[in-house]
Amino acid sequence: MDEELLPREKLEKYGPSSLTDAELIALIIRHGVKGINVFEATQLLLDEYKTLPTLEQASLKELSSKKGVGRVSAINLKAALEIGKRFHLQKLREKQDKITSPYEAYNICQDMIHLKSETVRAIFLDSKLNIITIKNISNGTANMSMVHPRDIFREAIIHNSISFIIVHNHPSGDSTPSINDVEITKTIAESGKIIGIPMNDHVIIGKNEYYSFSMGRRVEINE
Repeated sequence: MDEELLPREKLEKYGPSSLTDAELIALIIRHGVKGINVFEATQLLLDEYKTLPTLEQASLKELSSKKGVGRVSAINLKAALEIGKRFHLQKLREKQDKITSPYEAYNICQDMIHLKSETVRAIFLDSKLNIITIKNISNGTANMSMVHPRDIFREAIIHNSISFIIVHNHPSGDSTPSINDVEITKTIAESGKIIGIPMNDHVIIGKNEYYSFSMGRRVEINE
């Protein structure tokens, strides 16, 4: 029996949850190359990247260069990992339609933990703290100070937001705010008071932790 069919047969008989990470990746990659089969190629990927979140952060060019993978398989793998990430976030947001605490803001922005550069995101809320929409305001900036308040308030006005929460990540994993973070938070908060659309909080996402400006402290997540 062709061993490449084994994961397919296992999935059909026992369901997708019965497959290991290696078997799932092998199904996506599908074929090996001369001198290395698909299971060997998959194991090499997992040996190098260790976890699926780390693998998801690898660029298409990087994955394409790995032994036994190639461009088409790398594209398929990137697409599958992106679907998994979006599914997880959408399930979180289906369960949570309002933001009443810093933890809830952290919870629905968990994808930011794995970003390699700082991204600033805004959660726009109605009068009952229901989520109207979530928008990335800036992507891949050097630091939080690169965002301009007008970009936030433009979106707030477009979406008839009553208030909003700013969320951004620290790729280092340490959520402690920088001097720039403190300064831009004050600027945005003051602008919100003038315009009449207040900032409820600014939450910094770290690794298994977050910092809330409304609470004035860092919170560790033990999950």
